Amino acid sequence: MTLIEVGAEAPDFSLKNDEGENFHLTDLRGFVRAMLIFYPKDFTPGCTDQLIQVRKNIEPLRGAGIEPIGVNPDDAQSHKAFCKEHGLNFDLLVDEDARVAYLYGAIKPGGEGIQRSVVIVGKDGKIIFAEHGAPPWQRFMSVMRKTDDVPAPAS
Repeated sequence: MTLIEVGAEAPDFSLKNDEGENFHLTDLRGFVRAMLIFYPKDFTPGCTDQLIQVRKNIEPLRGAGIEPIGVNPDDAQSHKAFCKEHGLNFDLLVDEDARVAYLYGAIKPGGEGIQRSVVIVGKDGKIIFAEHGAPPWQRFMSVMRKTDDVPAPAS
């Protein structure tokens, strides 16, 4: 499946977070950029490493107006335990049927499970970064501008 393209309108969604509270993507519009981190499973080595890196870099991310948000099919209990064990200080959302991952194209080829992906939604609701895998935080920080949501020119 193809990952959503830069410049596309971000599909809106509402999911429960690790505390069981509703999260609406549109609530961030106009305020901060949403960094959606699609990952297959809590407590697996690759996913754990990726989200710990986000935690370690939370200050520069938030300083650039980016709010990280993990998304996967695990339930709220699993997310809560995962956050507690690894000191994660950002929301993890329950996408139990992978509906949101599908909307964003973060599905493995053949449609079996979530493919690790990072998508950043600008303040205006448009996609400003999208890449499969676990890109280093410096890569998406290098394409961000603090004053607007236009991707930086390719170098």
